[in-house]
Amino acid sequence: MPTPHLLGARALAALLLCALPSASAFAQQAAPTQKRPLTVDSQIGELLDNPASRAVLQKIVPILANNQQLAAARNLPLRAIAQYAPTVLTDAVLKQIDVELAKTPGAVASGKVNPAARPMDPRDALTLKTIPLWDGKAPGALGDGWQDRPSITVVSPGETSSFGTAVIVAPGGGYQALASGMEGRQVADWFAAHGVTAFVLTYRLTSFGYKHPTQLMDAKRAIRWVRAHAGDYGVNPKRIGMIGFSAGGHLTAMAETQFDAGDPAAADPVERVSSRPDFAVLSYAAIDRAGNGWTARGLVDPKNTPEQLDQLKPAEHVRADTPPTFLWGTTTDELVPPDNLTRMYLALVNAKVPAELHIFARGRHGLGLGMTEPALSVWPTLLQNWLEAQALIGAKVTNEK
Repeated sequence: MPTPHLLGARALAALLLCALPSASAFAQQAAPTQKRPLTVDSQIGELLDNPASRAVLQKIVPILANNQQLAAARNLPLRAIAQYAPTVLTDAVLKQIDVELAKTPGAVASGKVNPAARPMDPRDALTLKTIPLWDGKAPGALGDGWQDRPSITVVSPGETSSFGTAVIVAPGGGYQALASGMEGRQVADWFAAHGVTAFVLTYRLTSFGYKHPTQLMDAKRAIRWVRAHAGDYGVNPKRIGMIGFSAGGHLTAMAETQFDAGDPAAADPVERVSSRPDFAVLSYAAIDRAGNGWTARGLVDPKNTPEQLDQLKPAEHVRADTPPTFLWGTTTDELVPPDNLTRMYLALVNAKVPAELHIFARGRHGLGLGMTEPALSVWPTLLQNWLEAQALIGAKVTNEK
């Protein structure tokens, strides 16, 4: 067996999960009594939940105490893990932990008995959860089908360590459809693999009768929802961004220029928080409809006010508090010419907003992550570098913890 300090997160998780079927045997031990000192025979969950005992573990065995996979075996005694990490949890180390726990104030049992753990179903990691953005009918809903219920689908880092950053993913489709696979799930998986919790946005479409500003309303609500529920997903409410492709990029550009602080007096707690994204990624985004012949058929409502029509021109509304933005596209994009990106980029630079632009020589519209095009497949790496530079993922975030 490899030494535990060389095990990857997935390998360690697999070892821990192998131990779970024996949890019932340990659960049959005598129930803890109130104020009983915690020991290496206490459940891992209780050792981690108690600040005093957790500090002891972080001091003596930080490689285990700081490993998120340890939670998978929280109903097992710490001693039970020794067989899977024999070079870390040696007899001497276990004795040292017991000695430190015995003399640490507050390292006592809670008196609660946790139920025996059941083996985790490995298929759970393959199942996604979709959440409606509003309880009940969404504002302006024209019916009660899926197309009338804007939602977000959660793709979490899972076994990958999370950096506490989140991103809303807005697929493209000309506001008439959604490329939720290539520009949704695949992108979300990429972010999750890099420690970012992703939320794929299903916003309402013109093909079902929804006009502007309904889509902007859905996008702003998604940002608010994630911020209001940040604690549920281990997300820092100050590190919530948005990425969009094509029409989804246009929607993202509107969201980063048409945000508000929320309504403190709102009855709905979600509406009380800000809709400002903390960063934005614009992928071959359609910024100027009139300038390139992109009409987004059916998006404009004859009832739109001049102010609402003006919202469709995000480059004209960039201001100093527009969030840092990463932009990319191609010179040969047959649907969205690159001057869409340069227009937005220059507006960001003039407003002194941190921005980074990449325009590749060749590439058709709608390539998503671009992995089938060798020349374009580098753009996710460029994005990763930018996210690290913005302290959204990577060592800078780890050092802040």
